[in-house]
Amino acid sequence: MVSATIDLLKKELPFEEGSLVLSKDVKTGLVLVDVVNGFCSVGAGNLAPVKPDKQISYMVKESARLAKLFCGEKWPVFAFLDSHHPDIPEPPYPPHCIAGTDEARLVPDLQWLENEANATLKCKDCIDGFLGSVEKDGSNVFVDWVKKNQLKAILVVGICTDICVLDFVCSTLSARNRRMLTPLEDVIVYSGGCATFDLPVHVAKDINGALAHPQDLMHHIGLYMAKGRGARIVSEVSFAAL
Repeated sequence: MVSATIDLLKKELPFEEGSLVLSKDVKTGLVLVDVVNGFCSVGAGNLAPVKPDKQISYMVKESARLAKLFCGEKWPVFAFLDSHHPDIPEPPYPPHCIAGTDEARLVPDLQWLENEANATLKCKDCIDGFLGSVEKDGSNVFVDWVKKNQLKAILVVGICTDICVLDFVCSTLSARNRRMLTPLEDVIVYSGGCATFDLPVHVAKDINGALAHPQDLMHHIGLYMAKGRGARIVSEVSFAAL
């Protein structure tokens, strides 16, 4: 039933995915959205997968691959880490990624970024990383990163495709359109480098207040919405000879 619905959705709401070849000709930064234990590591918390998940595992693998390539070329990397104060809830979600816990840390394959001079790590306490980058003095860590590195493009990967990734992409596109992110031109989302969670309807109906969230369906919708807002969606990312 779900697979038939997904096939119908993709037929009724199709979108084209391109390919991306990265080179020194276009200064590009990598943005990792919430590739933390609390969303990606099995059994790590209330919003972590309860069993190995193919889509999430592939996203982690591709995120780590790209991070190593970017850092190897000394290209800028920006990593958001979902991180919440225990006394400040984020409805409708249960407590998750509490600051100072292992849930709020990058997954093991990316923890080396904590000591990487080429990487900027930003703890965020809300869904939208763009808003989560606003400091008490009104400055924005992400905006400053784009401008400092004079980025023409950003490549976005992470979790969840239809929630934190989508919100960040939409806000970034609006800020770009208002010329708040000069010289940024392209916001690129790598579909294979993104993932979302799976909560089938037969499970959701037994959880008070929960909404069904079929993984493949919501992943497609997240990418479709990002494309509709002006992002480029790519299914392949490679590097030119550097």
